[in-house]
Amino acid sequence: MTQKDERLSIGQIVSYSLPAFSTAMIMMTVGIYLPNFYTDELGVTAGMLSWVFLFGRIWDAVTDPAMGHISDRTRTRWGRRRPYFLISILPIWLLFYLIWSPSQSLSINGLFVHLMICYILLYTFWTVFNIPYYSLGMELTPEYHERSRLFGGRQAFLIAGNIAGTFAPVFFASAMGSKIAGYPRMAAVFGGICALLILIMFFRVQERVESVKRQAFPFIKGLVVTFRNRAFVVLMLVYLASLIGGSFLAPLTLYMAKYVVKVEWVPQYVILTYMGGSLLTIPLWLGLSKKFGKNKTWSAAMIIGAIGYALSYTYHEGTWLRWILLAIPTGAAYGCTMMLGPSIQADVIDSDELETGTRREGAFVGVWSFLDKAALGLAVFVGLQGLEIIGYVPNVEQTETVIIGMKVLYCVLPALLNFAAALIFLKFPLTEEVHAEIRAQLDARKNGDTTKNH
Repeated sequence: MTQKDERLSIGQIVSYSLPAFSTAMIMMTVGIYLPNFYTDELGVTAGMLSWVFLFGRIWDAVTDPAMGHISDRTRTRWGRRRPYFLISILPIWLLFYLIWSPSQSLSINGLFVHLMICYILLYTFWTVFNIPYYSLGMELTPEYHERSRLFGGRQAFLIAGNIAGTFAPVFFASAMGSKIAGYPRMAAVFGGICALLILIMFFRVQERVESVKRQAFPFIKGLVVTFRNRAFVVLMLVYLASLIGGSFLAPLTLYMAKYVVKVEWVPQYVILTYMGGSLLTIPLWLGLSKKFGKNKTWSAAMIIGAIGYALSYTYHEGTWLRWILLAIPTGAAYGCTMMLGPSIQADVIDSDELETGTRREGAFVGVWSFLDKAALGLAVFVGLQGLEIIGYVPNVEQTETVIIGMKVLYCVLPALLNFAAALIFLKFPLTEEVHAEIRAQLDARKNGDTTKNH
């Protein structure tokens, strides 16, 4: 099969990318609005709330790799990925609604238990959907730059969902008269949209025949083999550091707006600019990656992001315009990470197939998905624990120590993490030339197997 044959149609890319829009809406609201909703509206302390996110990530360390293994070994007439799309639809919808609508009669401890249960179950079924979904994307094309095109399209829909998830809670709260009344209505609507778009993708995107027939390692052996892949370990560390750096924005943005910049209407516009920078630079990153390679392009993006975060330390009361403008380069860096990171991961899976003789998208994606959620969970945990440590008290004028602490969490840590990620990435061994050699060997092996079978 030629590279031209492997080119994905616009319809394939759009159909695959649709769920990214709705799931981004859901995860954006959880990342940005849920912490502030439970602390400032319902009275749960920041310290208590941080443990919910931490326990959720500990649970993900078990469920994500396990789901990757299960998905790799599934054999049905619908394929090994697609059945899980149907299994997860209704639970995600219901649990997303419940997490935003706790009973008003619950005590603080009752609210904590309600949130813990709903949060862990929501992310469990999110895993049931997302691991097979992500794995399916890894299988749709073996072509080096076509993968960037696919995940660039997915990233565009994800950003659109993030933008919707940024503004919709404000709209629903205003329309219903309060956050407590508006957020449950928002959750019901978002959950329904998510279910519909997953169904569309289920019926319009098929798995490659050779992917359905592939075999997988036993679970423990598969994990051991996965972590023996040097390219994957380097990529994992880079992605985790870069993503954690960017993930501090979600839980701390509302606190920065209220207590540092002191302009409470600005977060939606900061996030809009951030996502706009990410969306509009997708063609730029695609062009640069084709000209200079994925590795150099991503390294440059991480350095740009680090500089943007470092400059953010200059925020103080009234600097809302500076905040909006600096969101452009940091958003662009985030967009590059979310597009080229998965594309490079698919190349790493090719190197693993050459070494092991087994194609294991689910195993790699299970670990990768855990990193995705661990990045946000760790950022939320550190951010909320940090607020507790520096002496944050809700709805009062903050001390200078608290203000400085917020800026360290929001600006300095992300800058350092992105610089660290760029340095680690210097050790990444897989280039376009190396990948071309890997694909040639895999194609020769496949053609040899086909000849034997005949």
